[in-house]
Amino acid sequence: MLYNRDRLLNLMDKFDLTGVVAATPEDVYYLSGHASWSQSGYRYGGSQVYVVFPRDTAQSPALLIPGGDVGYAALDDVWLKEIYTYGRPRKHQVPDIGKLSPEERRTVEITEREPKGPTAERALAQLIKDKGLGRGRIGMDHFAIPLTIYEKIGSFLPEADLKPASSFFRYVRMIKTPGEIERLRESAALNEQAINAMLKAARPGVKESELAGIYKGEVARAGGQVYWMHMAVSRGGNFPAIKDKVLQKGDVFRVDMGCSINGYHADVCKSGCVAAEPTVGHRKRYDAVQAGVLKSVEALKPGALPQDLYETMVQGVRAAGIPNYSNFFLGHTIGLEAREFPFLIGPAEEVNDPFLPNTTNIPMEPGMTVNLEASSHEVGWGTVQVEYTLAVTDNGHEHLIQPDQKLFRLPLE
Repeated sequence: MLYNRDRLLNLMDKFDLTGVVAATPEDVYYLSGHASWSQSGYRYGGSQVYVVFPRDTAQSPALLIPGGDVGYAALDDVWLKEIYTYGRPRKHQVPDIGKLSPEERRTVEITEREPKGPTAERALAQLIKDKGLGRGRIGMDHFAIPLTIYEKIGSFLPEADLKPASSFFRYVRMIKTPGEIERLRESAALNEQAINAMLKAARPGVKESELAGIYKGEVARAGGQVYWMHMAVSRGGNFPAIKDKVLQKGDVFRVDMGCSINGYHADVCKSGCVAAEPTVGHRKRYDAVQAGVLKSVEALKPGALPQDLYETMVQGVRAAGIPNYSNFFLGHTIGLEAREFPFLIGPAEEVNDPFLPNTTNIPMEPGMTVNLEASSHEVGWGTVQVEYTLAVTDNGHEHLIQPDQKLFRLPLE
């Protein structure tokens, strides 16, 4: 179990929610450990998956899935014990249950229960009633519930007060548990490994697309997923799309890659020069950006404000050699999503949401995880970028992996 149960219950109490219903893949996974195949495969027109979580601790949370998800829900990684289906019954003929594996036995147990309803919305309404929430104030993870289904759920629960509350889940997930931070370490290590494998092949004559294939292969072999690949080879400005451009000696090279494993994201960038030593100007630009980011890393601790961290970075870059430097942010938070509340570490922005603070400029707290980064672009020349992945601790911060940020000569040895 990875989720922050105490924080979840405390925030349910603070916002007077008698229960919550998770529906996005991230929130379902957070509360149950279930990574739905049907939900990810048919995200915009298919299966609905829910976790019903009552505030009353005498009631157990429950997972509601389509029949096609049963095999995945039976795996050991799913920690919820109450699992129900909807749709047609899918009972199995089992001659000798004693010969089944634990996962197979659990599959049989789940399918032996009668489905909660013929459709997702009817089944969810029934499960909510079964948990004593039929007259409750319920926070709904509305981002993943189509409007027509949301309205039907409400019609089946005329005495319930349903509140759109996807932001509530993001606020809960803002503070990571030790188990989550370990997952983020694993993901960061995989990302570093995959990027380094790619950089070892970054030499004249190789295409950008070939390098991207190496990165994707490394991630896939470890069981991870690739989420984005930004590469800029002697291209300045925001032109990160990977093409069939062939690397040449002296190219200014920058990549920013993101992947996940076991649900948790990683994000890191690397900068370098292809088959040549960086020029004086290239190094000066990189060193200035790195100096600014490191100033903000030094200032990262409980109580630090995102806007102050951002200003520290900007002033640090300017003092180190780019006097007119500007950038709109200093990175982002990271977890089950690549960007989590308060999203961007930068100038304060107003927030108008009943389940969130009224500003993004909230103090850092132990358990928050962030990527602090900055870049410098010049159209017609190229890009440099520096990025560190960190967790806020009681006394300051820690790097989730040993940082390896410098201006590389490529290919890596």
